Amino acid sequence: MADILGLSATPVREALSRIAGEGLLDGRRGQGFFVSTLTGLDIADLYRLSLAHLTLALDLQRVSAKGPAPHREPPPGVSTDPVRDVERLFADWIMEAGGRSLWMSYRSLFIKLGPVRRAEPLVFEDLATEAAALRGLEDVSSATERMRALEVFHARRVDHADQLAPLLNRRWDGGEV
Repeated sequence: MADILGLSATPVREALSRIAGEGLLDGRRGQGFFVSTLTGLDIADLYRLSLAHLTLALDLQRVSAKGPAPHREPPPGVSTDPVRDVERLFADWIMEAGGRSLWMSYRSLFIKLGPVRRAEPLVFEDLATEAAALRGLEDVSSATERMRALEVFHARRVDHADQLAPLLNRRWDGGEV
């Protein structure tokens, strides 16, 4: 890899070590670095953690302490990637919550969950409808309704985690998806 990048081995090794520290690679002493594989249980846990982050971000006491969030218009035009739309929406909600610790924790989760989210279209056919419904939650005043929708969104993915795992891992094994 260092030869391909035209670098010495030291900065490449340091970069790979950092990525391994994020949990995206497995570093095996004396053997090198390998892409981490995720089990269905790992994926289910990542989705549960995502829900926990969003629950913290949307907590009424937290929101009321900060004041109302600024109203944002959705990006213009029709989106062609509902997965990215939902990721952007969730990241916005986390950032609006205002806590640096929450954002840093979510950012790490976002990186780990990203490849899994890219496999979702292979399992779920109605992602565009689901994304539109989630975007509509910004105008919902009921925190209970918003949280219920997020629970349903995440529970659906937890229920299909065992379907997502082999799809995700096939990508790393060189198989076609």
